[in-house]
Amino acid sequence: MKALVIDAAASCMHIAAKNDDIKAYLSLDMGQKQSQKLLPAIDYALSQIELKASDLDYTALTSGPGTFTGLRLAFSALKAIELAHNVPIYGIPSLDAYTFPFTSFDGQVVSVIDAKKDQFFAAVYENGKTISEAEDTSAEAVAKKLSKDKKILLTGPDAKIFKEELSKIDSKLNLLVYESQPNPSESLFSIAEDMIEQKKEPLADYDGPVYLRKSEAEIKLEIAN
Repeated sequence: MKALVIDAAASCMHIAAKNDDIKAYLSLDMGQKQSQKLLPAIDYALSQIELKASDLDYTALTSGPGTFTGLRLAFSALKAIELAHNVPIYGIPSLDAYTFPFTSFDGQVVSVIDAKKDQFFAAVYENGKTISEAEDTSAEAVAKKLSKDKKILLTGPDAKIFKEELSKIDSKLNLLVYESQPNPSESLFSIAEDMIEQKKEPLADYDGPVYLRKSEAEIKLEIAN
């Protein structure tokens, strides 16, 4: 299949395109400059495998939780392609995408993004099933849901940071982190194509990012009122 995927849930943005078995990958860890670089990066990735946006069978993205700016940028870019070329968009929960390579892991899996201010977006999985839904939560709260009798694999862009926090809370937890995290683009390709095979609906026109936290502007408005 011919596809474009974006993971923009964390500080490092991943863009990948595939033309059947040929793929191109890009990562942007550039802070606020991502807004200037995303569209050229998409064009570059497509050009490297001799594709145009009109050739795509589908696009997919991490739909949240994650950074407000990154998620909005990804949605805007793919919505533009959808409107121009009628290419369906598949939204995949961010934490599910990071956990996807480890569905057969013998133990618990915690998928995590640093949400700043001593909080994390986190979800807990076991045997390929969600046992704790995605939350805007603390390391202390997640630690209470983990077993001391099982291996616990931490995944996601901020797994190493989360391991440090959990280790301070409970040194008896058997925590594992891979030094090199799997490229989330591969998970997005696989999950989206599973969704297509199962005839699941793509995102509707009105669908947008999934936020677990109010933006700074919303918080300030509530305080002002």
